[in-house]
Amino acid sequence: AIQLLVDRFSLNSATTVLDLGCGTGQIAIPLAQRKVQVVALDPDAEMLAEGLRQQAVLGVRGIAWALGTDITVESMHLPALRVCCMGASFHWTNRERLLLALNTMIDPVGGVFLISNSTSSVWREECDDWSIVAKKVIQEILGGKRRAAGGTYEHPTDRHEVVLRRSPFSRVTTYEMSSTIELTIEEIIGLQMSTSYASPAQLGSKVQLFQESLGNRLLELNPSGLFSGTLRTDVIVATR
Repeated sequence: AIQLLVDRFSLNSATTVLDLGCGTGQIAIPLAQRKVQVVALDPDAEMLAEGLRQQAVLGVRGIAWALGTDITVESMHLPALRVCCMGASFHWTNRERLLLALNTMIDPVGGVFLISNSTSSVWREECDDWSIVAKKVIQEILGGKRRAAGGTYEHPTDRHEVVLRRSPFSRVTTYEMSSTIELTIEEIIGLQMSTSYASPAQLGSKVQLFQESLGNRLLELNPSGLFSGTLRTDVIVATR
């Protein structure tokens, strides 16, 4: 998906990408490794700190990390952008307002690039066996509804493609990629705790209970402690 982004928009050292909702740099760092200039923006200071740590470990240059949101980006005086890339973060934004703002920030041959994968979320319709177990444990501890921030989360009614087609970036192309992955119990627990619905902030005093419960249930499912699954990566490219 990263290489598709680079090739589709002819990214190089003279182009800048905004990674909005960058998290710990899963998109920003691979782009910088390909000599692309990146502005990595996230509202969580701990995410940015981990991204900086990973960047230092890898010896990568070319990333400007910044604290902010889809609203504050409008007043940040960024350089001309070739692409705004979002990895599973577009649904957290005011999508219509953001796309209008990006229309003034992205150069004529640029666009919007959305990446999401099926591994982390247990709330999708098609799940591996371990995801079903993880969802049950989460619901037992936090309740039946999906949690987010200080309340519950409802996915937007209109699909991203629909919102994009109503925006200045109305030329929409979708891609789907898949591969087989293998995860340990520790990785599955960590993956769930990296999400908005099962983060340490959501779990509070129940962090240890969650870790032990999910670990035990996964061992019951597969005593080897290793789980295979299909990683599906969905990409949406939108241009003018």
